Amino acid sequence: MVSDELRGACDLLKVDLDQLIPRSRQKKAPTNFELWPEHALAWDVYLGCSTQWNVSTGLGVVFWNGLNYTGVEMVMRQYRVPDDQAPDVFEQIQVLERETLLIVNKPKR
Repeated sequence: MVSDELRGACDLLKVDLDQLIPRSRQKKAPTNFELWPEHALAWDVYLGCSTQWNVSTGLGVVFWNGLNYTGVEMVMRQYRVPDDQAPDVFEQIQVLERETLLIVNKPKR
């Protein structure tokens, strides 16, 4: 899923999105999904972490390694995640991270 934020960042940095993510894997972010209230804070923080991905590149291949947890911690502070909720929010972000990695690193056929 390609977010509007990623598209905007690519435009700003003059990065060809088609070279970063193959067109066959680019999809518009859905606008009609249900988000349970108990996951809203983690979702907001996860979206705030969009620039915190560790990525390896080489020979025309992009491999997403995972989130930079130091950056995630900083984003959690910026979003003022309460200390008593931080472990749960971080765990939810890790679930989102694992699912994201399954999607973005899916082998091409």
